[in-house]
Amino acid sequence: MKKSFLLISLAALMFLFSCKKDDSSVFDVPYTDETPEQSKENVELNAIALVNQLDNLSSATGIEVMMHLNQLQSAPAPLKSTQSNPVLEPLSLIGSLNDKNSVSQVFNRMKVMEELMAEDPMSFSALFDSIVGKYTYNFSTGEFDETELADQVVFEFPGKETDVTNTAVLTINNFTVQEISDPIEQWPAELDTELPASLTIDLTYNGTSIAGAQFDASYQSNGMPTQVVVELFVDDFTFTTTAIHSPYSNASWRNTLKFNEDILLETYIAANGNWSEDNIANNDTENGTYIENIINNANAHVIIMNLQVLGEVNIKGLGDGMRALEENQDISSEEEYYQAMADIINANANLIVIYRDSNTKIAEAEAYVDTYYDSYSDVTEYYLDMRFVYADGSAVDVETYVDTELDNFYTSVNNFIDQLNAEYDLNLEYIGPTSK
Repeated sequence: MKKSFLLISLAALMFLFSCKKDDSSVFDVPYTDETPEQSKENVELNAIALVNQLDNLSSATGIEVMMHLNQLQSAPAPLKSTQSNPVLEPLSLIGSLNDKNSVSQVFNRMKVMEELMAEDPMSFSALFDSIVGKYTYNFSTGEFDETELADQVVFEFPGKETDVTNTAVLTINNFTVQEISDPIEQWPAELDTELPASLTIDLTYNGTSIAGAQFDASYQSNGMPTQVVVELFVDDFTFTTTAIHSPYSNASWRNTLKFNEDILLETYIAANGNWSEDNIANNDTENGTYIENIINNANAHVIIMNLQVLGEVNIKGLGDGMRALEENQDISSEEEYYQAMADIINANANLIVIYRDSNTKIAEAEAYVDTYYDSYSDVTEYYLDMRFVYADGSAVDVETYVDTELDNFYTSVNNFIDQLNAEYDLNLEYIGPTSK
């Protein structure tokens, strides 16, 4: 009947966003005056608005120009070597040109990386130096002519299919590395003691910047990253990923998609604690892992247009409660066990959905015990589930809400997928429980 404490506690933490806020006042907001039906409709409309914005992104000039660069020649899959190096990953956008093309030969040079690694440590700076140069599309031959150029990679090409001159320029420069003076014991023998610190990519069309990327990173002397920031922009859309790590004590990861200054989508998670090897080992016992002694507190949120999901959890209280439940010998039934688990979660956690503009609450989430009747064995089984509770006390479980209340959203997304498949010759599958 009883499950392992580790599995249960981790599942509960993930289910509830594993969050603890220093200021719980964000949860003390009033319910919206809407009816539950109006809220459900607005949530769906909010999600559809996001899809419409992404539709605009797919037709952005920057996307069109980058896709045309890939389509100048029929292309194989991007080289694995470009994708395996974080600093060179943006190059995979243009690394799939035909093998006979001189540009693709630049990236084919990276294929020898594995052979070089077997003989000499791989150097990021040497790898970048091996591909620097200027590559100009030749309309007569349909290939790119290469000329020498120091410290940067430049591609000149027709930005759109109808262009008769090289209207687009892709520039990759500002590549730097940070020397690692005291590499950790586990440092790979095949990697030189340096790590990429910066890289800039800019794509212009008729002299106007329409897309680009910026990579910046910093490291401790042993190579442990302390901050990594990647920013990509296409027309008025910007996607930023920021990871910050004070080794073993606190870390955060934020992903934000914006249109101009408006947030379309954002995920954020942060944690404080001590996840050093020694502390993890000391808290990993035969009776389970004492995760509350590894992660002291954490916080997270998700933003989708005008909606925000916020959560908090008393990790210490949850851990103590779950551990006591695991050791309780007086619980006689599975129903009682799962009800006790739901009570512990609800006593130590909050999860709400709010409107960002009005700061009003749409619904709260709570854990509850649900049942499943197995007619074959004539047994009623119990399990833990989550449901949304609205102002009038009505509730809908998460699975039912996702399956039945978002039909129009799934239709919108799948229409968008149809468009992408047709426009870019993709083979994306539909999402959601409904089919068109």
